[in-house]
Amino acid sequence: MALIPYEPFRLFDPLWNEMDRFMRRGKEDVSEWLYRVDVDETPDKVIITAEIPGIENKEDLNIQINENILTIQGEIKRLKHSEERTSRYSERYFGTFRRKITLPTAVKADGAHASYRNGVLELTFLKDQHPAARTIEVDFH
Repeated sequence: MALIPYEPFRLFDPLWNEMDRFMRRGKEDVSEWLYRVDVDETPDKVIITAEIPGIENKEDLNIQINENILTIQGEIKRLKHSEERTSRYSERYFGTFRRKITLPTAVKADGAHASYRNGVLELTFLKDQHPAARTIEVDFH
């Protein structure tokens, strides 16, 4: 009978591998987990609400839909500090971000409405059986 070496931490190998894979991802991929998104459904609509604070211009936000995949991407810009001001600690996210969301059903891209107010993006889609790709304009307040 062959002896098998005892490795008590072998159970943690999948966890270490997953953590290593996560840490090697780019900043844009990590941004997927920074913003909270709710997906709600009514009998005739799909409503997405996303908390994305820091967007200042309509041009910094891009929303696209292709079949039932919604892509929200943009850039949060941060002002440069003067030479008198030195940042010692910073937790706020800035830079580019992208989030892909699989919608629960096919939606009409033509009937879409998007609004952004107080750091919250709300998207409303009518349900459809014949999806098409399209870019969605945002009403910026």
